[in-house]
Amino acid sequence: MNELAVPMALVGAGSFAVSSVLQQRDARDAPAEESLSWRLIADLLRRPMWLIGMGCTLLGFALQAMALSFAPVAVVEPLIATELVLALPLAGRLRKLRLGRREWLGAAAVSAGVAMFMAVSSPRGGNPEPSFVTWVSVGLPVLTLAGGAVALAGRGETPRRAALLATAAGLCFALLALVLQSLVTLFARGPALAFASWQPYALAVLGPVAFTVAQSAFQAAPLAISLPIIDSIEPTGAVLLSVLAFRQNLSLRPVSLALESLGGLLALAGIFLLGRSPLVLSIYERQQQAKGDARASAPKPAWARCEAG
Repeated sequence: MNELAVPMALVGAGSFAVSSVLQQRDARDAPAEESLSWRLIADLLRRPMWLIGMGCTLLGFALQAMALSFAPVAVVEPLIATELVLALPLAGRLRKLRLGRREWLGAAAVSAGVAMFMAVSSPRGGNPEPSFVTWVSVGLPVLTLAGGAVALAGRGETPRRAALLATAAGLCFALLALVLQSLVTLFARGPALAFASWQPYALAVLGPVAFTVAQSAFQAAPLAISLPIIDSIEPTGAVLLSVLAFRQNLSLRPVSLALESLGGLLALAGIFLLGRSPLVLSIYERQQQAKGDARASAPKPAWARCEAG
């Protein structure tokens, strides 16, 4: 059934790409004090373009869930990571910036790395309904790492904060992919069984948390700083967690293992090459300048005008 999962995952990646670009544009304009707060989402819900991006997010998750009903996490998540290949060109086009050799090279590396990993690893088997003890032993360390990244992020609008929040979001999305596949499997056996299990309620909590952290990462710095980190941690973490929790099998022959590692490293290199391109720096400088101009033109409070006088 992988032939059905692949196009669904790729279209889902495209939906996530559009949503990331649209949502980050508005998230960057939100006040810094709203970060990691329900007020950030409440503010963004009043912005039409952000709402369109939210619709694309929901479509992406629906397609991801459909893909996971036909193929394991180790197949679907690397395809979802190709979101970055679409998102950065779209972000550049909206800002009238052209992609150069570095950007196209990074995009090619991501695509080739994902294709190599999928072709060689041949993920198969596994049990998407492990025991609750297994879930706790896998999920608790992931959530602890994510919480630590949020705690270290600090305040302000800096690339460091965006990177740490993106790390936390990527870890949460990786765990979310496993819960989603488990829920899809339960629904296949009947809605009553699915709603009698803990998975839909964990999804209802973990999803909004991961989404809010990702929006806060988008708010702290340009998309090209946060999205490469999310798109590298999410598939890598999801594949590793699926092996640990679901016992999904990857080809472990020496040649296959070497090519799997090479494909993974190639994809990660492409992601970070895109994230540190001149296009990224140009977007960052433009956004910082626009924010500085907005602060400079804002009316000063009365006490400041008195001091100036």
